[in-house]
Amino acid sequence: MSLIDKISDQAATLTPSERRLVENVIQSPTAAALGTAGELARAVGVHEATASRLAKKLGFDSYAAFRGALREEFIATRETATRFERTIAESTSDTILGKLARDEAKALGGIEDFVSPDQITDIAGMLMKANRIFIYGYGNAEVLALMLVKRFRRFGKQVQQLDTNPRGLAEQILGLGAGDVVLSFAFRRSPRGYAALIETAREVGATTITITGKSGALLSPRPDHLLAAPRAGDPDAYQTLTVPMTVCNAIVIAAGLTAKKESLEKLDRLGQLIERFE
Repeated sequence: MSLIDKISDQAATLTPSERRLVENVIQSPTAAALGTAGELARAVGVHEATASRLAKKLGFDSYAAFRGALREEFIATRETATRFERTIAESTSDTILGKLARDEAKALGGIEDFVSPDQITDIAGMLMKANRIFIYGYGNAEVLALMLVKRFRRFGKQVQQLDTNPRGLAEQILGLGAGDVVLSFAFRRSPRGYAALIETAREVGATTITITGKSGALLSPRPDHLLAAPRAGDPDAYQTLTVPMTVCNAIVIAAGLTAKKESLEKLDRLGQLIERFE
């Protein structure tokens, strides 16, 4: 079980101080893996004992064992990202555009530390096999939801973008059932309607997938499948959608590859229909 999975399993039991520690670890796993319990605790303003208690709550005998798991899961896979960061660090631009580009590149360079190719392939397969796909995005995530709706419709799938209004959302999922897939986005905190949506899907046997940032391990209730990768930008201020957008695009491409012939036939037919209607 990955560290993210262990955190997800204990999300509902974490204290506020433990949550702050978890957020710091997810945001900067390399620093946490190389530091001590005291350094991690001081970074978020909690007592050192909280770090040791968190490690045991996650199933480790000691903080040292927890740190060892961090090193094994993250440090070993950082070489490629580190080289890339070193390359872009040569830029001397002090413009907003230059800094943004560097931040995005750094976040994208480490994306596979958090989301594996196998996860992308598995999620793509689930979506292509689904009876119907329901996509929920609140706030800034609505643009990502709309993009996926359009892409999967082009594959011939029955896809619906869920309303962010509680009453409209309830009406849309009234017929939700087994064989359907609910894909949602959750950044910073659970969006309005998220918990009710996951619980309803679970009751009827629908599969749930959530794409999120560093807060993903703290989501409750936990979805069946979680794709969590930190976004670029200040965690306490503005963060961009480049990383989750990349995850979405990877899913779309992988979905096309899972049924390459059928996908191309659907896209060809779509082109014919567009010509007819125009």
